Amino acid sequence: MGNPFELRFKLLEMAQGYLQEQAYKKQNLNQQAWELAQEQGTATVELLNTLQPESYSIGDIKAKAEELYEFVATKK
Repeated sequence: MGNPFELRFKLLEMAQGYLQEQAYKKQNLNQQAWELAQEQGTATVELLNTLQPESYSIGDIKAKAEELYEFVATKK
């Protein structure tokens, strides 16, 4: 497997990849919602503002990595 530092690095990579994929999916869904609103004539600045995706933070990456590590560390 490698040393503990390599494991931590791999978990951080996995966590970032997961959050990046989730952000990409949300962005696509929001884009579809915006296009539908434009077709229906309900597109407004307020709607556009609500559809802006939130960015994930370093803290989010660390929390997801801890969640992944918890799975690896428990024997269930």
